[in-house]
Amino acid sequence: MLQCKSKKIISEINDFFTSSEKAIKKTIEVYNALRLDRMKVSEKIFPQTLHDKRDILLCMLLQPLFAIKNVRQYVGSELQLYINAGKDTLYRFKNDSKNEWRKLSYKINRIIYNKIMESGSDDNASPRCLIIDDSDLPKKGRFIEHVSRIWSHVVNQGILGFKGLFLCYWDSKSLIALDFSLHKEIGKNQKYPYGLKPSVIKKQYKKRRSIKNAGMTRVKELEKNKIETAITMMQRAKRHKILFEYVLMDSWFVCDKMIKYVTGSGAHLLGMAKMGKSKYNYKGKEYSAKELAAILRRGKKDRKLKRLGLYVSEVIVDFKGVSVKLFFSRTSKRGSWHLLLCTNTNLAASIAYEIYAIRWSIEVFFKESKQHFQMGKSQARDFDAQIADVTISMIQYNIFSLAKRFSDYETLGELFKDAKDSAIELTISKRLWLLFLELINLIAGYAEIDMMDFMENIIQDGNSENKLIKMLNKSFANAA
Repeated sequence: MLQCKSKKIISEINDFFTSSEKAIKKTIEVYNALRLDRMKVSEKIFPQTLHDKRDILLCMLLQPLFAIKNVRQYVGSELQLYINAGKDTLYRFKNDSKNEWRKLSYKINRIIYNKIMESGSDDNASPRCLIIDDSDLPKKGRFIEHVSRIWSHVVNQGILGFKGLFLCYWDSKSLIALDFSLHKEIGKNQKYPYGLKPSVIKKQYKKRRSIKNAGMTRVKELEKNKIETAITMMQRAKRHKILFEYVLMDSWFVCDKMIKYVTGSGAHLLGMAKMGKSKYNYKGKEYSAKELAAILRRGKKDRKLKRLGLYVSEVIVDFKGVSVKLFFSRTSKRGSWHLLLCTNTNLAASIAYEIYAIRWSIEVFFKESKQHFQMGKSQARDFDAQIADVTISMIQYNIFSLAKRFSDYETLGELFKDAKDSAIELTISKRLWLLFLELINLIAGYAEIDMMDFMENIIQDGNSENKLIKMLNKSFANAA
């Protein structure tokens, strides 16, 4: 069995930075808390690699600290000097369909969740919530395994890529990305299934997987109904003892099946609903959302919530055997109605809208994880690599999110910028360091003294917290 060096690698990277580089220091503290050296990553180690899989995983998770966006940038970087693994080792690891990325992600997220629970929340904090939403993950290559054309509500047209379904957790301060699945869309044109010509689908990358492999489970999710997949994700979160009071979602996920599951799990559903044809039972009669809004308007039930700048009316109805509260809102008395549905019939309108606003945090997650952690940017042909890259991006986001929680940074973007600036400094200083060692050797030669004695004198006389002394000390130790 290969020996895991993760703890030693983190220690070596940590020793380089000074205490003034707080972004790096705080983030490395989180990496260290994960204790990857104790974690079981997979059953089997590749026979052709010289590295433990835990070290390879650490290599991938550390890439944002070194401003590395992909495997190509990793080659020849400062990080490769610490890990010493080649690009093929990383590619093989990501392409391995036996890797149980979901299980691994939950192991790491459980540690992060426990750290959050230990820190506690504010007395007046918002409730703990699960948030469900999907996001476009555009791709460029038509021959990527299982890629299809998906309908993007952002650009309002079909694009090439995957639709990512995500489940996140909010505890009033931080958001943790818990789970995800990738989906493709078959489309309505039977001549062009998945929005692609049959000749293109034939040329797509294909790979055999054992039915027992985790990779095959992910492939089966591609065409699974997203409502059913979201419910499965929530069931998985409950099995991992993730505590939540509300499940937040937009109108694409609010339906009777979702409502019944959430209420049956002991939580409340809060989400936007469509002003469509669904019928609600009010005073023994069936009404659509538009008909109910008209009844409330005629009865002058709407009132203005100044704090929210909305005109709101509310009513308790029965929907498919479940008692729910409907909140109708609009920005002016002549504006269009929007419908918010909640299974907590005791909830006041102002509180309901404040809780629902938490759903915006998942949109921030999409933006920041795509911008800083390359989520969805992978162009790998192997579907297993696509799963690996999204999982790694999620874990990286969670690590930085926890580091931000325990530091004085207002946004994750500020923390990432400081960490990235320190990484750039590391790259530049490494090159300067080699020149500096040559200069010391030259000075020692002119002074006719031994270079090692010269370095030892500097270390003994200098401040041990000084970065220069640290580097000299390390070089001296390596030379010895």
